[in-house]
Amino acid sequence: MRHLPNIWFDRAPDPEIRAAINANACLTWPTADDPLKGVAEADGIIAGASLIYDRSVFSTATKVRVLCRAGIGFDNVVIADATESGVMACNTPDGPTVSTAEHAIALILSLSKRLKESESRLARQEGNYASKHNALELAGARITLIGLGRIGSHVCKIASAIGMNVTAFDPYESEEKFQQLKAKRSHDLMDSVRNAQIVSIHAPLSEATHHLINGKLIQQMADGVIIVNTSRGALIDDQALLQGLDEGKVGSAGLDVTEPEPLPANHPFLERENVLITPHVASATVTGRRRIFLMAVEEILAALGGGRPSNLLNPEVLKHKSLRG
Repeated sequence: MRHLPNIWFDRAPDPEIRAAINANACLTWPTADDPLKGVAEADGIIAGASLIYDRSVFSTATKVRVLCRAGIGFDNVVIADATESGVMACNTPDGPTVSTAEHAIALILSLSKRLKESESRLARQEGNYASKHNALELAGARITLIGLGRIGSHVCKIASAIGMNVTAFDPYESEEKFQQLKAKRSHDLMDSVRNAQIVSIHAPLSEATHHLINGKLIQQMADGVIIVNTSRGALIDDQALLQGLDEGKVGSAGLDVTEPEPLPANHPFLERENVLITPHVASATVTGRRRIFLMAVEEILAALGGGRPSNLLNPEVLKHKSLRG
């Protein structure tokens, strides 16, 4: 009988996903009481966002040769610890692109049309609804994208199709990419947000980008700006955002990611009609989830078969003395 590799996932996958890969791998997952149950027997790990994957995990998962982060962000994977432990680390950057970009656009549409506020007024039976409804027409509106990677680029395409005027700040992308997307390039973060009616964040989280959206930057934005974040919660200083909302500098905010996650029930963001929160579900469409998971399995099987993951995050591990084989 052919030996199937043991792939451990930090939460139970959907039944249809299990069925799709049962012929190629044995899937295991933990219980609520024991979040690392079964990881010691795993050959590979599909990592979600709920755990920190550091030396303590790798010292328990002694058979693991490869870890694949399901999605783009890998800030919960300590790459140095993976390398020192001899574990290849990779991700699936193309998996969540479409779903996350669509979610960002959904937040932009909801906030620009003030849907949550309008529904609340109806629930209170205030009357005079149209006269109180001051929505933003998106055709011709000015949007700034902070980050023009995979997701930011897809948001750019949709925003352009709507008729929005797109400016983007991303010091790492080529001039050719900006030209292909027909996005106006800004070389200065402060300048990029000054005239924007909407600011949508699509940057990775790092030490350099922690609280990138802070009080100083918010004060440079146009009055009544709409801020949307579908990247990582810690990119925004939430106290600065709250102050901006209180002062009216920020008109509204749409956040799929927060600091912390999930938000406690008494968090002030949840009490506001002009703040729309979703609990880090931007990529969680049926199609997107399946795509991400199957990509992760493909990466792991390639590595376990002696190949190199196509999105290897720590190539230095291949020459490391502790590389697990």
